[in-house]
Amino acid sequence: MSYRNRMADYRVGSIVWAAGLFLIGLILLLFNFGFFVRYEPSAQYVLAGLMALSGVGFFLSYLSATTNWAQLIPAWTLLALAAMVVVSTWPSIDPRLNAALLFLGLAFAFIHIYLLDRVERWWAIIPGGFMLVLGIVIALSSTIAKVETLGVILFVGMGLVFFSLYVMVGRRQWWALVPGTVLLLFGFFIFTVDEGDSPTLRWWPVLLMLVGAGVGIAAYRRKPAERLTVNTAPSRRGATTGSTQTKAAPPSTSRAQLGEYTRPAPGATIEILPDPDDG
Repeated sequence: MSYRNRMADYRVGSIVWAAGLFLIGLILLLFNFGFFVRYEPSAQYVLAGLMALSGVGFFLSYLSATTNWAQLIPAWTLLALAAMVVVSTWPSIDPRLNAALLFLGLAFAFIHIYLLDRVERWWAIIPGGFMLVLGIVIALSSTIAKVETLGVILFVGMGLVFFSLYVMVGRRQWWALVPGTVLLLFGFFIFTVDEGDSPTLRWWPVLLMLVGAGVGIAAYRRKPAERLTVNTAPSRRGATTGSTQTKAAPPSTSRAQLGEYTRPAPGATIEILPDPDDG
């Protein structure tokens, strides 16, 4: 694709984004000022349908050019917003459950991005996992009134996201164990403070001591990595003048220089040509 075509696509995409954001903002503004009260819930269903169609449009845009994986984020977000608008017409549903749908939609977007390329887009596990944990915590807040309990679930859930990254991607993302462990310990600390009357839970720092001792023992027993040695050709000391050449230094006492060779490669042959001046 030429530069001119890319610029044209960029401008068209920007115009579509601008028009879509302006239209959605205008509709929501009218909703806030009660212009559609007399038409509810029909107007809400129409709005949900428009959002769903917009989401489908982003999906089709992605399918037309699969390299534009960023189109999946607004696609899933618009579908989640459409579901929120529909669920808001059901009085029996707690509003906090409805709000959780938005975070679940964002979580599905990043999970979709990760599944399309698990090697290059491993990073999508982190925002996707965080959005999923936030959605679960918001949904549970409709039944759990204790803030400390919700905090424990939040920090433990985020810690498990980093451990999931390590398990799913592999050892090359070993750094994920550090924030994962910190978040898990902090969540467990909140739990023990909340349940501080239990004598058993007062001993939880022993677990941290055991983990530290285990890491130290493993580091002590670990064998040092073997250094890679590279055999190089010995340097040639002296210069060649006419047909006379000084003797090269022994390999044990000479220091190798890049590009200097004194011996032929294995399998090579040497042919001595006469000096042109001797002819």
